[in-house]
Formats: sequence, structure tokens, C-alpha cells
Amino acid sequence: RAFAHAHAHARVTSADGFTDSSRLVAMASTAPRAVSALCVRSKPASSVKRTHFAVGGSKTGVKSRAGPPRRSVGVTRASSSSSDEPSLGLQIEQALLDAFPTSAVERVRDSLRFTLGDGEYKKNHLDLGEQIATSYIAGLTAKPYWDVHGGDFPWLTYLESNHEVIRDELKAALADPLLAQKGNAVWVSATEARDDAAGYGPDWRTLVLQDRCEWETTNIALFPKTVELITQANAPSVEVFFAKQAPSTGIKPHTDFTNFIMTAHLGLDVPSQKSWMKVGTETKYWENGVGMCADTSFVHSTSNESLTQDRYVLIVRFWHPELTKHEQNGVRFLFDAFGDLSDEGLAKAQGSARARTKTDETRDESGSGLCFKNPEDANPKEGSDSEPASREENSKQAHEKKPSGGRKKNKRDKRKASSSSGDALGLLAKGMK
Repeated sequence: RAFAHAHAHARVTSADGFTDSSRLVAMASTAPRAVSALCVRSKPASSVKRTHFAVGGSKTGVKSRAGPPRRSVGVTRASSSSSDEPSLGLQIEQALLDAFPTSAVERVRDSLRFTLGDGEYKKNHLDLGEQIATSYIAGLTAKPYWDVHGGDFPWLTYLESNHEVIRDELKAALADPLLAQKGNAVWVSATEARDDAAGYGPDWRTLVLQDRCEWETTNIALFPKTVELITQANAPSVEVFFAKQAPSTGIKPHTDFTNFIMTAHLGLDVPSQKSWMKVGTETKYWENGVGMCADTSFVHSTSNESLTQDRYVLIVRFWHPELTKHEQNGVRFLFDAFGDLSDEGLAKAQGSARARTKTDETRDESGSGLCFKNPEDANPKEGSDSEPASREENSKQAHEKKPSGGRKKNKRDKRKASSSSGDALGLLAKGMK
């Protein structure tokens, strides 16, 4: 997920993979549009060299989240009459540093500067493959696939042991002829939502449960058991969604451009030894009930070689395990800040960040990070994540949120209705097949 670009300028790529920029945050003050952040951009490897674009801070451009590559959306922030006012980039950086101890978010600050400076990290790892990231945090271990059972992902092994529950709930939903009316953006394809997502093809489709740490309230009402298992597992999730790949289709090589959010897949209903994902130089086949963890800032591709069977997986995009809690919260601050670039918006993002930090300090360090059970739980009561509700309580809460009839119109629908840029709902979880 690239934080932002403002405009083209000279770049020099050094031997260690970094693209230098002398302008960094200062360039934001001369940009014709307000720079924005954390929009999703995945491209086929054939077009992996980025084009410059300006992304505005509107909710249409920034909050239309988790999806394949988005068309550029620009929103101009009113310019100040005073030449002494700090650039927008510097204001965002200062707001970040005011919300956290500086030493705790230095890497996030450096990542923000790197991306505002139009930086690109590009490295061909020996025997592992090519990694490309424009949203880049330094010092994180980089490898295409991680060992699910190596001790870093107990939450995923918990989901493996309960995969039948998730599978059965999905199958029941698929059998419901009214699923599309009950849910929000059910099985939307990349090409429906984007006019620049040809690499994905029309046959990779998603059903989103969580998007940038916010639960999709309409859809989680349809999958209460799955949501409960994810919260019980304390998954450090940023995005959660079901993904469907049609027979004899695949996704071309591309990168997700972000090294600090990784991807886990759990096979639910997959054609045996006929569907695979290649990350870097390594190829793995999906298996029912088996998890996979990948760093998809490496160039990757997928295929379903079955002639007759769709491939269904549960995908969880999650914080890189080497990010600290402050760094996770720092990135979440940027999610919020770029959603509203006004002074009031930055102040609100700071308040939310401080509240999450305070809540996190009261929780066990083995907790689920900084994503909460429901969108309104940005400041949950102590123990709300570490002690999940029972299945009966969770189901009851989910059904209370279920729309009384037809499709519920929510903020994502409003964005779609008001957008003239082709960004649509922004619910397609990006890059993870």
C-alpha cells in the first residue's frame, strides 16, 4: 500500500535497493494536490515500475480501501495565505510524533518520509525472488513464505484446527439465494471495481469481513462463527475476507508494494493439487484446512488449474510480526489521518491513537494487536479483546446489526454513489488471491 505520491522528480536507485529522494516531506509543500496515504496499488510485474500519481485525502480516494489497484483520486486542500505554514507532509509527521513517543515510531516516521519522497525499495533476494515496496518499514525480515507452525502464528494454527466451522458457515452462505441482497459487495470482482485491474481478471472475487481494522458490520452478521473464531484466535488482522477464484483462471505476477502487512491464507474448499500461489521463487498449493503465510511485497501470482471447481480461501492480512504495538498503532494513525487531512481530522486521529495505545497498555502482550472486534470498539473496555464473547453472545450481537431487509446502505455505498473516479466500493482486499 503506497502511502502517497505528489509529483515526479529525479530519483537515483542505490545498490541496497533504496530509491533516494532529497526532497522527502518538503516536496509536499509544492505538490499541486494534497498527498494522501495507504491507498492500495498492486500491478502486474510487467508494469511494476510505478507511474506517478496524486491521491487526495478524500474518503473516496483513501478510505475506499483494501482492493486491487485504484485509479488516482485527487482532492486539493485549501492553500494557506501564509507562506510560514508548515507543509502538509510536515504537519502529518508532527502529528504522528505528538501522538507517540518519538523513539517508538521512528521507523513509521521514516516510512512516511520515504513514501512522500516517492521512494521505492526494490531488491532481488538471492534464491528468494524480487521484493518491491513503496510503503516500506526498514529492518523487517523479508522472505516469501513463513513457517506457519514455527511459533510466530499461533492464531493461524487455531484457525486451522477450526477450519470446518468456517468452511461450513461459508457453504451455508453460498447456498443462500439471497446472499447478495443480504450482504454488502458480495463477490465483487477486481475489474468491476477498478478500470486498471486487468491483471486480476474478472474471476477473482472477494467477500470482505474486515477492512483496515474495521469490521464490515453488514457482512459479519452473516458470518458470526467465523468472526468469533478470528477474535478468539487473537489474530493481528488488518483485513479479513473470503476469496473465490474461478476454474482455469489466475492472477498475473504483481506486488502489493507493502512490506509491513503480510498475508495468510486458509484453504476452505480448494481443488486438490490444482490451485497454487507462487511468491518469489517458491510455489505452494492450497490444501483444505491448511494455512499459508506470505510476504506479498515479493512478486507473486496465482492459478486455479481445475477445469470445474472454484477455489475458496479465507484470507487474513496482518501486521508483520516484527512490528511493535506502537508501530502498528502509528500506521493506524496514518490510516485515520489521511482519511481527513483537516486540522480537526489530524486531532481526531491523534485522539484515537492515544486511546488505542492506552487500551493496548492494559492488555496482555499476547493480545491481537490494534484491531478491534467491531468498528465502534476503537476504545474498548479493558479485557474486551482478551476475553471474547461467547458464540451465543457474538451471534446475538451480529444479528442485532443485521439489516431488517434488503441490502444495507453504508458509508461504502455512499462513497460509491458519490464517486466519479471509478473507485467504487473499495472493498476488494488487495493483492491477496
